[in-house]
Amino acid sequence: MTRVTLTRLTKSYGPAIAPAVDAISLDIPSGEFVSLLGPSGCGKTTTLKMLAGFEDLTSGTIAFDGQDVGHVPAEKRDIGMVFQNYALFPHMTVRGNLAFGLEMRKVPKAEMARRIDATLDLVQLTALADRYPRQLSGGQQQRVAIGRALVIEPRILLLDEPLANLDAKLREEMRVFIRDLQRRVGITTIYVTHDQAEAMTMSDRVVVMFRGHIAQAGPPAEIYQRPASRSVAGFVGQVNLVEGRVAAPGTLAESRFGTTALAAPRAPGAPVTLALRPEAIDLLPADAAQGLPARVIAGFDSGAIVDYRLAFDDGSEIEVKAINRGLHVPGTALRLAVDPARLWPLEED
Repeated sequence: MTRVTLTRLTKSYGPAIAPAVDAISLDIPSGEFVSLLGPSGCGKTTTLKMLAGFEDLTSGTIAFDGQDVGHVPAEKRDIGMVFQNYALFPHMTVRGNLAFGLEMRKVPKAEMARRIDATLDLVQLTALADRYPRQLSGGQQQRVAIGRALVIEPRILLLDEPLANLDAKLREEMRVFIRDLQRRVGITTIYVTHDQAEAMTMSDRVVVMFRGHIAQAGPPAEIYQRPASRSVAGFVGQVNLVEGRVAAPGTLAESRFGTTALAAPRAPGAPVTLALRPEAIDLLPADAAQGLPARVIAGFDSGAIVDYRLAFDDGSEIEVKAINRGLHVPGTALRLAVDPARLWPLEED
């Protein structure tokens, strides 16, 4: 296992263009599964390419276990890479694809056979070892690509949106497979995705990136429940932005849903924006003694969950996710109850 440390890592394509990656620093302990999450153009794939040695860095350092590898050629970095399009050799069997990297490294035949057999078992492809990629499903091809990356016994594993080409059900299955495999192998893994569900369900830590910068890094629950800014709150899941004001002595925020503690003191009277996740709101009958009155505008039944849009008397709207116990039709009067502790104050971008 290998510790990966990025220090003020920068990639610039010219003085007239904003840096693709702008002085980011990140420490990834050995064996950790980290996802780089962000919209297209945020710098996540460029960061991965610099880690792999496929893209030259402009400045900063990349270190594996304290050793600077920023200018070491890709083939000497000892990394395993899984691409979005799998990049399998169509004229080679599963076994042949796994053997390729070992042959390039001149691994002895006996050791090669041992590693291939062990890896085929690891990725559950032993019975398919003599098939060609065209004879495999998308999920099986993906497992071949992962096996090919692991069989060389790399120091770190890099994955660049590896599930983007799979259908929704297969993506869910592969998330579980990859995460379980990484835990068993214990390899330091860096995973690039723009899919928040992938990042949140698979990672030990999520690194949210915008415009070449790291906006927030932390465990999935922290990113979701305590987003650092409007941008992070809006990108990771659905969110309601609730306007409030700082109450004296500056450690509380007041909003229509009650009083919420602030993480750090702010100037009394200053405006503050609070994040409220749709599932943190309880729907109560119109005659309930608690909660705020609202009226259903629309409800979208997705099976187990119903997504509601409701309006308050002042015309402002809010989104609610509720367990499906029967659909409330538009026009239904309800009351909305919120535990103020579920509100989270945001920093401005």
